[in-house]
Amino acid sequence: MAERLGRADVEEPAVKRRRPRAGSGESLGDQAYAHIRAAILEGKYRPNQRLPEDEVAAQLNSSRTPVRVALMRLVDQGLVVRERSGWVVREHTPDEIREIYEVRCALESMATGLAAVRASEEELARIAAFYEGPVEEFVHRPRAELGRMNREFHQAIVQASGNGRLLAEWLRNRDFGITYNMAVVFTRDEVVTCVEGHKRIVEALVRRDRESAEREARLHVEDVQAAAGRRLDALHASAGLYLS
Repeated sequence: MAERLGRADVEEPAVKRRRPRAGSGESLGDQAYAHIRAAILEGKYRPNQRLPEDEVAAQLNSSRTPVRVALMRLVDQGLVVRERSGWVVREHTPDEIREIYEVRCALESMATGLAAVRASEEELARIAAFYEGPVEEFVHRPRAELGRMNREFHQAIVQASGNGRLLAEWLRNRDFGITYNMAVVFTRDEVVTCVEGHKRIVEALVRRDRESAEREARLHVEDVQAAAGRRLDALHASAGLYLS
């Protein structure tokens, strides 16, 4: 059953509302789109949660029209659905989640292999710098920080592949609320597995070993998919937020 926005959601907007500067090229619809999209990806708007136009507009101190335009864009991107009762954050099925990870596995394996032979020394140094230090150091970092690092690490690798189309497809596949920030709910052991996987990817990249880089990237995504499945099952069992 879809949820409505709570009082706290209405009274504590995620972003401070401002009007776009003249000539900036930024519309009210663009601002509404950025706000709603970020809230979905960060888990502030949860799967199956209703998004009443008037309440979202109140958060943004805007009219309903730009909110409606933004919601229609998010429908096209698969983040929101329109039901007879209104707009709702889309809840992905287990099969859809599996497909998202399978596509990620294919894209990241290819990108990591290409990066092993195409990346500059500067790019490799930047990638390696993400996870310098002992694994235990990362275990104690805030999970939200680990989630951000994870996204930036993989994006740096895909960019180093030198394939713009591959990067565009990877970004499109990454931006689903159900998988975007999964590290936030990972257990200690799952964080260890994730960080160790990243370190093995870096080692293969530094050796310029394309075959090993592709393999380590594939194994890493498979490990993350398994961990995500466990966390989603646990969330479903405890709160019924993600899967029906």
